[in-house]
Amino acid sequence: MVKLLKKTTFEEFYKVNEMVAKTTPMSTHYRSKNIFEKRLWGQKKRTIKDFLEGLEIKNIIDLGCGDAGLIDVVGKHINYTGIDISPTQLKNAKKYIRRNGRKNARVYKDDILNLKNRNGEFDAALLCDVVEHVLHPEKLLIEAKRIVKKGGYIILSIPNEPLWQLARTLLLRFPPRSPDHLSAIFPSDIENNFPKVLRKTFIPIGFSSKLSLVRIFLVKNV
Repeated sequence: MVKLLKKTTFEEFYKVNEMVAKTTPMSTHYRSKNIFEKRLWGQKKRTIKDFLEGLEIKNIIDLGCGDAGLIDVVGKHINYTGIDISPTQLKNAKKYIRRNGRKNARVYKDDILNLKNRNGEFDAALLCDVVEHVLHPEKLLIEAKRIVKKGGYIILSIPNEPLWQLARTLLLRFPPRSPDHLSAIFPSDIENNFPKVLRKTFIPIGFSSKLSLVRIFLVKNV
């Protein structure tokens, strides 16, 4: 069951979200000077790429796309749509897309809890490092299922919150809880909301969900 870590208002959520976007966007993790952190995020990216390969999809939506770093693992033949609520993140995302020369990609600002997209508009969705950040995680999962076609795919990554806090402490990052983590999401939350889990991977320790920092799921929207 989703566990609330911090009760907050939309205004406070938006303020903290922008602060994180300006100080530690996702790209800083991929380029981290800390070898363990850089390897962890690189492994996560490779896992998502592995999940995507072989799926017959023409378009994909990246919910909470941040600086659009995950476009690297989306095949160039796939139309990419990124949505984020942060102006800072979207500015960085547009720069990254231009730098990579992707013509079939677009990003725009929207609230991923109240999407304007049509039912079944996308073949697949990415919800990576985002569910724990939103005010209403359950609503986000409902929206993802709504805009992905039946038989389509959703890839989710969620942190192992207790171990995540321990890792931050060992890396001397305080407070131990990430300031923008509002909820703790568990594998059972994914499995209860998406009864058809096709693949799941735990990193960096693949044989244990409890000992791994990140859990990644490929589910079918049924």
